[in-house]
Amino acid sequence: NSLPSYPPLLNFLCLLHTNIKLIFKMFLIPTHSQNVCALQQVMGTKKKYFSTCRNWYQGAICGKKATVLYECCPGYMKMDGMRGCPAVVPIDHVYGTLGIVGATSTQQYSDISKLREEIEGRGSFTFFAPSNEAWEQLNSEIHRNLVDNVNIELYNALHHHMVNKRMLTKDLKNGMTLVSMYNDQKLLINHYPNGVVTVNCARIIHGNQIATNGVVHVIDRVLTAVGNTIQDFIEVEDDLSSLRAAAIASDVLDILGRPGHYTLFAPTNEAFERLPRGVLERIMGDKVASEALMKFHILNTLQCSEAITGGAVYETLEGNTVEVGCDGESLTVNGVKMVKRKDIVTSNGVIHLINEVLIPDSAKQVIELGGAQQTTFTDLVAQLGLASSLRPEGQYTLLAPLNGAFSDDTLRMDQRLLKTILQNHIIKVKVGLNELYNGQELETIGGKLLRVFVYRTAVCIENSCMVRGSKEGRNGFIHVFRQIINPAEKTLHEMLRNDKRFR
Repeated sequence: NSLPSYPPLLNFLCLLHTNIKLIFKMFLIPTHSQNVCALQQVMGTKKKYFSTCRNWYQGAICGKKATVLYECCPGYMKMDGMRGCPAVVPIDHVYGTLGIVGATSTQQYSDISKLREEIEGRGSFTFFAPSNEAWEQLNSEIHRNLVDNVNIELYNALHHHMVNKRMLTKDLKNGMTLVSMYNDQKLLINHYPNGVVTVNCARIIHGNQIATNGVVHVIDRVLTAVGNTIQDFIEVEDDLSSLRAAAIASDVLDILGRPGHYTLFAPTNEAFERLPRGVLERIMGDKVASEALMKFHILNTLQCSEAITGGAVYETLEGNTVEVGCDGESLTVNGVKMVKRKDIVTSNGVIHLINEVLIPDSAKQVIELGGAQQTTFTDLVAQLGLASSLRPEGQYTLLAPLNGAFSDDTLRMDQRLLKTILQNHIIKVKVGLNELYNGQELETIGGKLLRVFVYRTAVCIENSCMVRGSKEGRNGFIHVFRQIINPAEKTLHEMLRNDKRFR
């Protein structure tokens, strides 16, 4: 009786054996290596992540090999001849702490903009300090405008990175909005399950450096002001005019103007132009399909690119899911590199521009639901003129045999006979898997009645049983079958009477 419990145990032991070295590195830190924090570094880069240990066993970040490193925890430092980080870093004011954490560019700009006196003095501040690399990566024109007007533009920009109270990373809750010290501009906080913390989608790469008058968190990019909603951005962005038209036609645009924490994967005009001719017109002419199309591009959670270290599945407003992942520096959607510009932060979410339109099953015609294993069936339906009989306003159910069900002899049949066979795989009504019952009869477009048989472990129609893969489209369902369905032509009595062996 205990045999069924063995495979999971063996799987666990295999996983344990595969990752034993990594596990030792993660957990068997000598007790005298005190005040040491673990993190992951993407090999061949300077990118480091303080994330939870449950992500480490994969040994990779965004498909790139990562190694576990140990560094001094914030506030501690090494001493010659001693293991770990036994010494406490001298505590300083915020200005001095910028130098301690290596944010020397931010420290220099604080000096020349006259912010230094403020962050050396009395108060309790949180400073989200851009790293030196972040300043180097800033748009050159924006950078030049800041340093050309240090007393106003640069001073205000630095104030935008500050909050007028001390906030450690444990205080930065997911979905929180902070008010910056410049013009009460919003700072959107996200604290993800993998341990990544972002502010306006900038990742905290070195956090919790305590100062006498606050705390410093080093971030990986320079923050810019956030004022507009996703709706506002769509309405003025020339490259999203097709998306704007689709959002207006489907009444979804207003949703993106409401308060919230949305992620929009926004197809560009070029993405819409690449759709097959007639597909966009059909979807836009159908209010239900156009609404499904738009909502399939929207998540009800805010997913910044820097927080995505591997693939994860998210539910869309349409109700179905998409897989969001990464490959190196590129974001992927459903495994495809399609994100051409990422992390456009707005007051109610983030936008990633993509170069493909995502079409959910609910916006597709039933014939478009066929997958790679049903191409023989769908191709034959088109070639024999049956696809044109599947009207967009109709309701159908396709019983699609797998490609392997079509033998060479079947494909060489007279086309009129083959068309009759295929007609027996198209039901006149829309029937979902949970609507089928034993003894049910379904009429095909060829006039045949097909019988349904429901067993403990299978659902069959006539001689063929279903396999996984049922989908629902705008005008019907598609169910996948192992074999070609052969409707019964005679009763059992007639078959026995005509068989010489039973006379």
